Amino acid sequence: MDGPEAPKLPEKPSYLKVAFANAYNLTALGSALAAATLTGEWVIGAVAVGLEALWLLWGPDLKPFRRVVDQQHREAKEKAEASRVQKLLEMLPPREWDRAKALDQLRKDIRRDMEQNPSFQAMMLAVELDKLTHLYSDFVSLASGCTRAEAYLAGTDPRDVNRQIEVQKNLEKSLKDAAAQELARKNRQVLERRLSTISEIQNFLARARGQMNLIENSVRLLRDQVLTMASPEQLGEQLDDLIHGVEAIQESAREHEAILSKLDVAPVAPVGEPAGVRPDQGRVRE
Repeated sequence: MDGPEAPKLPEKPSYLKVAFANAYNLTALGSALAAATLTGEWVIGAVAVGLEALWLLWGPDLKPFRRVVDQQHREAKEKAEASRVQKLLEMLPPREWDRAKALDQLRKDIRRDMEQNPSFQAMMLAVELDKLTHLYSDFVSLASGCTRAEAYLAGTDPRDVNRQIEVQKNLEKSLKDAAAQELARKNRQVLERRLSTISEIQNFLARARGQMNLIENSVRLLRDQVLTMASPEQLGEQLDDLIHGVEAIQESAREHEAILSKLDVAPVAPVGEPAGVRPDQGRVRE
């Protein structure tokens, strides 16, 4: 229920791949091979290949190289995540957009106050601030999922689905033709699955809304407390609890792929009625 996804990046970079495919290495290797070809001095090419083999054998394990690659990979992930969150923000209705921007401002205020606290070590501070950014991204994702869930539920009437189930049950009993009875049975089963999906979406919505409120209230409390904290770890413990709560909701949603697929299409209308258009379809933030 996260909406647009950030470009998929591995959790950890491939040091061997970066060691070979970086511009400096390819330029040096290409230049040496080109020089060998133009001059006919194949010794140059052999030396270049040998040095390349040594670099690929030892280079990826060098700590300075790994630090640079890790930093570049982290920046790429942060850029992709920021792009994903921005796309979600653009699709939120005004009330949810305002809540997300207010939370983002609280996050910035906490960051400013923590950076001004001389008792906080820079390395530990960076870890906790990353958690705060993660929590903001999770809030936006939950808001997007709730918006989509509400749009789906607004066009789906469980009472109508129940009525259709009763109709199919009666047909199963009253029809004499075996093939017609089988069709009525299959229709009933599909409708029952729809009803189950609606219930799952309602449960997700209730949990997600509750978690969003908890995030807002907790971050406001942290904003009040941050100036008196003796260590960024005090902030981290509270953020960890919130992040785990969000992850539990998201994991629950991932276990019900039917929910995800239902939220990407317009609600199925009752028999004889046109399919509805999702209220949020086509709307973007100006």
